Amino acid sequence: MLKIKRYLQKNKYFFLFLSVLLLIGLLLGIYIAWQNKSLLQEQVYLYAQNIETKTYNYLFFHFFILVISVILSFFVIGIPLFCALLFYEGMSLGFILCLFTLNYNISGLCFALIFLLITKIFYLVCLVFIFTKSLKIASKRIGNYLYKTKNYDLIIKYTKGSAMFIIMVLLYDTALLFLGPKILPLFKFLIT
Repeated sequence: MLKIKRYLQKNKYFFLFLSVLLLIGLLLGIYIAWQNKSLLQEQVYLYAQNIETKTYNYLFFHFFILVISVILSFFVIGIPLFCALLFYEGMSLGFILCLFTLNYNISGLCFALIFLLITKIFYLVCLVFIFTKSLKIASKRIGNYLYKTKNYDLIIKYTKGSAMFIIMVLLYDTALLFLGPKILPLFKFLIT
């Protein structure tokens, strides 16, 4: 517990930046959903009626975007890609929260929170840690280039850490693929 506290203290401005980025995406997602409520209302009702047949296959998307971002972080290009990905995830959070709340009021908000808890929260936490590792990879690569230092052991350590979190995301997505269609219909009563 002390290690986590020390880690958060050490990287507080980085986490503040990520929180602001996620919050801006969340607010933009709410705004977009609010503006398009009438267009999307029928889609939300169709989703609610067919929730038992929906699958949540994020496996390939998450794998490719995370691997490409980590690889590109060796060339510093992956860092803006991670920022865009975090902004997009914030937008999708706001969009889902707003749409279900506008269509089903408080019960829709409860369903949206459960939906996001099951499908997105673990991914977001892993995304933040992968982003942290990739930022360290990029900073060490810049240090190697500018100062002619040899920090290859640290780069390998951070790459292994990123790979571990990518594997965790893939296991989570695999579990979501098989268990998501069984778990989410249990909460259908909130939106019917």
